[in-house]
Amino acid sequence: MDEETRRALRWEEIWSQFSPRTPMGRRKKRSFIPFMPGEEAQWQAHLATQEQLLKAKQTLPEAVPHLEHHLSRLSDPTDAIGRLQQGATLTVSDWFQVKTFLWHGWKLCSLIVEIAPRFPLSYGVKAWESVLRRLNPDPVLTPSFSLAASFDSRLQKWQQILEEAEHQVREKKEQAAGDVEQVFPLQRNREGEWVVDRQAPHLAALLADPRLETVRKTPFEVVFRPAPTPEVKEACRRRSEAADRLEAVEEEVLRHLADRFRPQTRFLSGAVEEVARFDLYWAQMRMAERWNGTRPGPDRRAFRIRGGVHPFTARSLEEKGRSFTAVDIEVRQGVTGIIGPNMGGKTVALTTVGLIASLGQYGFLVPARTCSMPLVNWITGVIGDGQDVQAGLSTFGAEVKRIAEVLQRPSAGLLLIDEPGRGTHPLEGAALSASLTSYLAERRNWSLQVTHFSEVLEVSGIQVYRVAGLSDLPAETAEGDWERMLEERMDYRLLPWSGESIPRDALSIAGMLGIPPAILKEARNRLSRSAEKTEHKGVGG
Repeated sequence: MDEETRRALRWEEIWSQFSPRTPMGRRKKRSFIPFMPGEEAQWQAHLATQEQLLKAKQTLPEAVPHLEHHLSRLSDPTDAIGRLQQGATLTVSDWFQVKTFLWHGWKLCSLIVEIAPRFPLSYGVKAWESVLRRLNPDPVLTPSFSLAASFDSRLQKWQQILEEAEHQVREKKEQAAGDVEQVFPLQRNREGEWVVDRQAPHLAALLADPRLETVRKTPFEVVFRPAPTPEVKEACRRRSEAADRLEAVEEEVLRHLADRFRPQTRFLSGAVEEVARFDLYWAQMRMAERWNGTRPGPDRRAFRIRGGVHPFTARSLEEKGRSFTAVDIEVRQGVTGIIGPNMGGKTVALTTVGLIASLGQYGFLVPARTCSMPLVNWITGVIGDGQDVQAGLSTFGAEVKRIAEVLQRPSAGLLLIDEPGRGTHPLEGAALSASLTSYLAERRNWSLQVTHFSEVLEVSGIQVYRVAGLSDLPAETAEGDWERMLEERMDYRLLPWSGESIPRDALSIAGMLGIPPAILKEARNRLSRSAEKTEHKGVGG
């Protein structure tokens, strides 16, 4: 799909709500591509897996919050894996990230096996646990990581020595400060400093006392702190020595840990990919759940849709208190046309077919009661106001330019066209639209187009649907909520057309919208006089 097609189908609204929960799932979404012709078996297997997950979720709903919790908590160890593969030594924070991934992945795998035992997993629960235990020497498995004594007994020894040294430093500093406060009326602040007013009578003595050192002076005060005593200096030296020894042991432990764990990077890389794959499946299933999605079956000949719905258009209508009329249609190779009155839902039907086809091709369960479809090489829409401002083209020019580009493609795809030729002179537009239809009818593409030109209906070899149209038409002067009146009286269903007379509803709709009766009467007179001799005929208004 190109950008214009995505916009017309409201694809970005769908895509933005397709939300994997893990960093690797979101990364994989960026490279997510549709299934293509020749991949029907993989496509159907992908859809079957989603059906399995949807059924499993409905069978064990109480397990779902736990599964989604662990899925959301999975960290991404990809960078750490890369550094390990390059021979680097990881930091404690790196190992914490790796272990967090392994622990939540282990929990997730256990839940997948419980909820959806048929989901294809490359690594089972035991494989996850085996690798996790390499970072968890203690019997109880936890998501946290630290360099505990279980990795190397020297760690505990030097950690204790360091703690004792730090205690000695604090004790000696407290003793030195206490000696000063016994002599002078001082009290330390939170930084362990004394702030003395320049008018204080003991300021001179403080400045001369070797047990203090000056931190800073201002015009109003002098700030002191205890000067390091020999005892404090010795305690600090022992602390620094213990910290250096502990750091050396930690570096050695981390180096050995990296060497021992490096063979597991293949598992880690595969596990990251497996988590991302499951995350995408789960996110797709969650999307399909919103619209009660169904599995599209393979069909090389036609798009066959029953009860098709555009979820976001349906939601917009619901917010206005209106309902969406589901689309029933079959789009075969060649041309399928849709005719009917303005505001009869033809463009909505067009975009609904395009969206369902796109969702199906991306491996989603689709918003329809039933659906079968081919995989196609491309889906392109020429829909709506396509003015190309940058190229200086009008709506008609932009439309023709896009259609010309599509006609040059060697492969077959789904082409959606909304009223081709409407943006130019009616006679030329009708001729161009009919000729285009005749050309497309002989091609391998699946072309679905909305038209108002009766000339199009004269093309042989096409199938046509018509909007059922208005019933119980109100008086032309009816007042009130015209949208509600139209909704109540318009039958938006698509019905197969076999040549019967097409109701002309445009003037009735104009009356509902407030056009004066005199204008409508004159319009009907003109329509009647020209019905048999006009060169240009509008189908359905």
